[in-house]
Amino acid sequence: MRKESLKIARAFAAGKAATAARTHTDGNAIYLHGNRIAQREADGAVWVTLAGWGTVTTRERLNTLCNVLGVPHGFFQRNHEQYWQAGDAVFSIDPRDRVEIVKGAQA
Repeated sequence: MRKESLKIARAFAAGKAATAARTHTDGNAIYLHGNRIAQREADGAVWVTLAGWGTVTTRERLNTLCNVLGVPHGFFQRNHEQYWQAGDAVFSIDPRDRVEIVKGAQA
């Protein structure tokens, strides 16, 4: 876990703005190089995406966010393919896919 990733993830979890090493959050979204990689919706749901960039840095930022939010899931790459692991289940994903990591309030 990189120091800048932890700073951004903690600020996002607290709903506060922060900036560090090519990444920033306004408390409701996280941006890496200007690409939105995480978003908190009005109902409390949180979704994440590689935003089309299956890079080490993007995966690391999102995996740190999952860790800070207490979500036992994460992204990884194998043979140039991107994967999302949720518990014991592993899913191949397109780097542009959105993945909901925190469910919103049920109506």
